[in-house]
This record gives sequence, C-alpha cells and structure tokens, in this order.
Amino acid sequence: MPLKIEMPSAVRFLVPGAVSGVAAFTFSRVMIEPLIGSAVDYEGARERVESQLTGGDHEHGHELFSRAVQENVGAAVGVVVFGVAMGVLFAAAYAAIRAVLERRNLAPDPTGLALLLSAGMFVAIVLMPSLKYLANPPTVGLEDTVGARSSAFLTITVISVVGACVAAAAALAWSRRWGTWRAAALAIGGYAAVMLCAMAALPSFHEVAGPLTGPDGLVLDGFPAEVLAEFRLYSLVNHALMWLVIGITWACLAALPRVSAKDSLA
Repeated sequence: MPLKIEMPSAVRFLVPGAVSGVAAFTFSRVMIEPLIGSAVDYEGARERVESQLTGGDHEHGHELFSRAVQENVGAAVGVVVFGVAMGVLFAAAYAAIRAVLERRNLAPDPTGLALLLSAGMFVAIVLMPSLKYLANPPTVGLEDTVGARSSAFLTITVISVVGACVAAAAALAWSRRWGTWRAAALAIGGYAAVMLCAMAALPSFHEVAGPLTGPDGLVLDGFPAEVLAEFRLYSLVNHALMWLVIGITWACLAALPRVSAKDSLA
C-alpha cells in the first residue's frame, strides 16, 4: 500500500520560512558572527584610543545580555522569526500569482514557479536595495544618521518591491500582445530604470571609520577593509541562501497532497 503524506495548508505557509531561518542562522553563526566580533573589538579599541587622545576616561557600557546570549539565542530567534515572516510573504505571493495564471488558463510548473518567485523576491527585497545601501557591521555608521539611513533604506526597499510588483503585472498584461520574452524584457527594463532613478535621487552615506592620528603620527588604523568587505559579501550570500531554501522547500511541499484545516480537524 503506497504511503500517502498529507500536510495542512497552514503548515505549508510556515515550514519553508522556518527551515530557511535555521539555514540562514547556521550560516550566519559560522561566517558572519566572527566578523561582528572583530567589529566590536575594533570599536572598543577605537574608544580607548580616543579617550587617551582627549585625556578622558573610557567608560565601559553595561550590556543587558552577554555576547554569547546575543550571538546564539538572540540571533537565532531573530533570524528564524524573520525567515518565517518572509516565508509567509512568499506563500501569499505564490498563491496570488498562481491564481492569476490559472485564470488565464495557464498551468505553471510548481517547482519552476517557486524557484523563479524566490529569485525575484530576493532581487526585489535584498539585492537591488543592497546595491545602493550595502550592509554594515553593527559598529559602522554614525549615531546621528541612524534615522536618516533607516528611512532611506526603507524607502528604496518599498520602491523596489512596488516596482517589481508593477513590472510583474505589466509583463503578464503585455504577454498576450507582444509575447512572453518581449513583455518580460520590457518589464525588467522599466523596473531597472525606476531603480536607477531611485538610487540617484536618494542620499548616500559614507561613514566607515578612518584612521586616528595623534601627536606622534598614526595611532590606530581605520576600520579593517577586509572585515567590512567579507561582512557585506556574506550578508548578501546569507540572504540568497534563505530565499533559495524557501523556494526549494516550497517546491518540495508542493508535491505533497493538500489537506484543508477543516479536514485536519475531522
């Protein structure tokens, strides 16, 4: 007798994000957390040097949670919750796009649609905003510009997501008149043009700490360029991994038979 595995629809919305969150946290813990530790050590060394140059006392700030708790428990909870949120957003977008395609008498391949959508959401939510505002370690940036940097990043993210949605809708509308590939090319070109205009209009921030000099010359080098470059690269790879896992997990679950919440309670 063949084994038949059924999964409630509600579980399908949560599992891909949870799995991707675990994968992203694992990667972050191994590859990114050491870089954050290096950034924190540099900040401490810079504060000590600045206090010596100004003749003041260096005050050690009291942390509510230790670094071990922050990088293990706190980071794990935050990344998994973020993954679940992105997984639910992906599921809603997948259901909406599939419904539109089916109304047009199109039968999309579940695996192909899941992978294509996960790649598109990675580009719209992560990649395009990151081309303007690259990720920085927690210690990089001025406190006075936190609000401005956050607002600018949120603005370009909203523009990117809305622009991607409009481009996808336009491609579907134009596909019957001009064909799939030509419509897709026009939509992608329009989206790229909007993003280039947004990147040019929004402000730029260059706040990486430079070297410190004293009466005797150089006292402390600037923020390590290698740490900054690796943090930005691994942060982007980590997001790509999360969206890839979401797409693959959803594609695997799509092959399982559906069961409604009412049936699961029966």
